[in-house]
Amino acid sequence: MPSFASVTAAASLVMMTLFAGESAAASFPSGNSTIASWAAGQSDISLGKMFTSINPEGSAPGFLAASLSTSDPDYYYSWTRDSALSFRVLVDQLDAGSNSTIDNYIKDYIKYSQNAQSTSTVCNCLGEPKFNADGSSFTGAWGRPQNDGPAERASTLILYSNISGGSDDLKTMIYKDLDYVTSTWDNQNFDLWEEVNGRHFFTYMVMRRGLLDGVDYATKNGDSDKADSYKSTAANVEKRIDSFWQSDHITITIDQAGGVSKGSGLDTAVLIAANVGSRKDGFYTPGSEKVLATAVKIESAFADLYTLNKNKPDGLGTAIGRYPEDVYNGNGSSQGNPWFICTNAFAELYYRAISEWIDAGSVKVTDISKPFFAKFDSKADTGTTYTAGSEEFNNLVNNIANSADQFLSTVHNYQNQNGSLSEQYNRDDGKMQGAYDLTWSHASTITAIKAKGGSPAL
Repeated sequence: MPSFASVTAAASLVMMTLFAGESAAASFPSGNSTIASWAAGQSDISLGKMFTSINPEGSAPGFLAASLSTSDPDYYYSWTRDSALSFRVLVDQLDAGSNSTIDNYIKDYIKYSQNAQSTSTVCNCLGEPKFNADGSSFTGAWGRPQNDGPAERASTLILYSNISGGSDDLKTMIYKDLDYVTSTWDNQNFDLWEEVNGRHFFTYMVMRRGLLDGVDYATKNGDSDKADSYKSTAANVEKRIDSFWQSDHITITIDQAGGVSKGSGLDTAVLIAANVGSRKDGFYTPGSEKVLATAVKIESAFADLYTLNKNKPDGLGTAIGRYPEDVYNGNGSSQGNPWFICTNAFAELYYRAISEWIDAGSVKVTDISKPFFAKFDSKADTGTTYTAGSEEFNNLVNNIANSADQFLSTVHNYQNQNGSLSEQYNRDDGKMQGAYDLTWSHASTITAIKAKGGSPAL
């Protein structure tokens, strides 16, 4: 285990890089200076917490615990999804500057993942959701398969290969994951919350990203057959993704075959998918019209649901949970609560949208996106175009950035004073509950903070 000094040094390097980026992209709004000050320190803390979840004593190298909590609830497992997205954060930080500690952790993760790809599992597939600390697969009853994991892992490994120069072992692992995606992409499977069997927007989005990342990777390596296969499958996935639009929002699941019922169809996983599963090509990206419209519907649903939101102090954003019908309380069933992952997702989505519009040079209001833009500019109407650098554009993105900062202020307000972040915080009194120091909570905080600096994570 590295010293905390080495951990914070790594985080500080990244924070210096991201906030230095504000001056380079002068039109990106600086936002709330108080929350910016907190963000720099919290990124240090969250990176340190992530490090403590990697290679805990007695575990196989590369094991990343979703949480060190071993009872009430027991989250002491490596979920393929959580590990892939968390290590992607570390790859992104490695991209900002050389760091041997982070690089060694990633190399350990590659070894652990290589073992997971060949280990016998209950589902006899790469969609096995989670593995034990010693690298063996979890054999108890669970919602399986979960086919988003291999796609997310492939994207993370490709990003690392681009930085490190790659290897034959990495190539084999990447192709193994993506070949699995091409053979299972339209199969019903369990969602990222492990509660619903069906076809899911989130899963398709990360599959599309993995496949298109794979097209670039295979082309770079001269593997044209692989590139053609991944490209063809991605095109089919895109058609599926388009089918989730429901007149005023993106629904989370279609063709449900079992699991919990979500009558509203609203789920923050749609926004998480836009953050981690899009490719800056306008296809269901954070700043795209259908994603923005969905964000309005989701926030509105939670604004009226939680006591925290009905009585929230000035300066705080809406506390956001997974979906309105949620009953999981972190260690059983009663009433669902806000999650730090989900509240961070709104902040990150808004920051990413701003960066997207700055890069594009403008953003145009449509019938679909009008409800979103009207929240931040009373004059917004269908056809209104905001040109980057104009007074109207600057006013708009300043308002959106301030709103994003309020979501981060909510995270700050309900976390422990020492920077700890659990899975959930109570819907009535705001006290943290569920698994303590959830690794994904910390990873999502780091990526939201990085997006606040105008330089979203890879």
